[in-house]
Amino acid sequence: MSYTKPETVLSPKGSIKNLKVIRDGGENDWSLAEMEWDGSPVLAMRWNGGSNNGFPSIGNPQSRGIPTWFVLPDEVGDSIKAMIALPTVNKPAGELGQ
Repeated sequence: MSYTKPETVLSPKGSIKNLKVIRDGGENDWSLAEMEWDGSPVLAMRWNGGSNNGFPSIGNPQSRGIPTWFVLPDEVGDSIKAMIALPTVNKPAGELGQ
């Protein structure tokens, strides 16, 4: 198993502070995190990457070979946070609020 662990994705260094990974799905799955982006609280996600057919991947998004995060628009992030808080979320299908 080889993938980019989301807690190590800290680029661009000048923009990300207080990274808190909410979900790490592991290899070939996605991750979700809360962080401060340029001083504002945001929710962000990324595809972790992994080894597919023997070819390693750092995941997406990335910038010039360096793993990065996709910052979600506020209305999308708010919807996802509300969904995570629901006690009836179908956890086996995604384990959102692990």
